[in-house]
This record gives sequence, structure tokens and C-alpha cells, in this order.
Amino acid sequence: MHFKFHINLNDNDYLNYNTFWTIKSPYGRKQMLSFRITIAILFVAISFLSLFRGEFSAYAWIGIIPYVILLVLFELLLNPLFCWILKSNIKSLKAKGKMGYSPISEIEFYDESFVEITPDNKTEQKYSAIERVSVITDKVVYIHVNNVMSYILPLSCFESKEQYNNFLDFVRSKCANIDVYK
Repeated sequence: MHFKFHINLNDNDYLNYNTFWTIKSPYGRKQMLSFRITIAILFVAISFLSLFRGEFSAYAWIGIIPYVILLVLFELLLNPLFCWILKSNIKSLKAKGKMGYSPISEIEFYDESFVEITPDNKTEQKYSAIERVSVITDKVVYIHVNNVMSYILPLSCFESKEQYNNFLDFVRSKCANIDVYK
């Protein structure tokens, strides 16, 4: 065994992961970009229909100003809106007792695989199953098995900065797709 971590997560860690996934990760950024483009096309189509119905008169051009303002506001407020929705969903899941993470777990990293042990189950993954690793410098490491499932290793699970750096070197030797964020 190379590394063994005792992990204690809370709702804020889970919220931070979901916010990261939605806004910064390659998975979420692609979906957000598609969503933004779809909404922009919808607004452009509505504006064009409004201009066409108004026979491209001065009043028709003035009439599309609210659509343009709504589009700009939507584009500016989309990230905060999604963060608020995520926070609401997490509160709802917690109230129902169906959290998407285990607050307490232990992860052991071996030569060929790693194992997560929670109070409810034990999961073993080979390193070849890792799609990518996202490292938010001096905060957290996310090990993405796919675009939905990830392992969260907060900085608090590392005993020292040296262990953190050794772990990152170890992960680099096992996975080629590592993204580093500040």
C-alpha cells in the first residue's frame, strides 16, 4: 500500500465539488456552453420573429431591446443561478436523507488499484478506470472515474505538504490526464 487516507466530508465539500463540476470541470463547462448557446439561439429566434412581425420598423427594433437585456442578464447570472440551484438540491437531498456522498470513508492506494471503504460498502477501482484527476492547488483533489462519479480528497486528509506532493507524483504516474486549477 502506498497511501491510506481517512476522509471526513461535509455538505460544503460536496457543494464545492458540484460547483466545481458544473462551472470549471471539462464535463460541466461543455454542458454549460451548450446550454448558453441554446438559450442564445432561442433569444435570437424570438428577436428575429419580433422584428419580422414588426416589418423591421423602428418600433420593432426598439421592441427587441428587452430580449437583448434579458439575454445579457441570463448570461451574466447563469453561474450564480446554478450555484443557488445546487445548494437548494443538496439541502433537499439532505432533508430526504439521500446524500450523494459518504461523510466518512477510507481510501487506500495500492500499486494496481485503489479501494474506498465506507460504512455502507467497499469499492475497488483500477487506475485504468480513472478518466481524469482535477487538482485544485492546496485545497482538494478530485479523482474522476467518469463524468458523474468522483472521489474527493480534501487537503485535510493529508498529513503533511510532503505527503500531498508525494501523492500527486504517485497519481501522475498512474493517470496521464491531470488538470491543475488555482
